[in-house]
Amino acid sequence: MRDVPVLPGEYSNWKDTGCELYPLCLEEQPRGKQQTRLKLRAYAIRKMRLSGVGVRTVAMAFGVSVRTVQREMKRRKGMLKQIKSRAQ
Repeated sequence: MRDVPVLPGEYSNWKDTGCELYPLCLEEQPRGKQQTRLKLRAYAIRKMRLSGVGVRTVAMAFGVSVRTVQREMKRRKGMLKQIKSRAQ
């Protein structure tokens, strides 16, 4: 039996079926999978902080710096201000 070389994706006939997060993630938005993971992490960070878990504990749980946790909480405050100003 002969060895058949495997061609790179751009030279083969394959269908883009997307990824586990989006049906066609490569076409919908650049770095879609990465952005979705970061949004989920941000949500989990905010949820832990709002339930009373300390900043250092949250940072250790996610393997990020204390500053990253603080930045995420500040981003949340900014989002709430935007929502309130739009409602008025």
